[in-house]
This record gives sequence, structure tokens and C-alpha cells, in this order.
Amino acid sequence: MEIEIKLYGLLRRHRPADQPGAPHHPFVLVCTPEDTPLMVIERLGIAEGMVVAAAINNQSSSLDTPLQPGDKLAFFPPSSGGS
Repeated sequence: MEIEIKLYGLLRRHRPADQPGAPHHPFVLVCTPEDTPLMVIERLGIAEGMVVAAAINNQSSSLDTPLQPGDKLAFFPPSSGGS
């Protein structure tokens, strides 16, 4: 099954090199029915603690939610800045 992934901020450097498009564009990843956002994070080589939030189809989601065909998955890094 295919899902669409969007990486934000520093996470963009984990976009697979074989995916077409700019780093800020979504890309497609082939997953299995038992995959979860946490499994995708591990597959992309993103270090523990670098994802502070995930969304599936624009809804906040836990990292252990099973993925469905056609899902749009987004990962968000920790934010910094402000005063």
C-alpha cells in the first residue's frame, strides 16, 4: 500500500534520495498494512526524539496508529525560537 509523507523542518533531510521533488514536497512510501507512524520514522532513519508530533490525514495522531492505504502522514520536529 502507498502512503504520502510530508516532513517538516529539520526532518526534511531524511527524505529518501530516490524520491523526486524538492525536500519540502510530499513523497510516496510503500508500506505494509501493519505499519505505524513509528515504523515509518524508524525506516526513514529519524532519531528518537526528533518527531514531536504526527498527523494522519490532517488529524493529530499517536505514533502507534495503524496506517491505511492512501493515508497522508506528516511528521513535525521540535520547535525552537521565540522569547
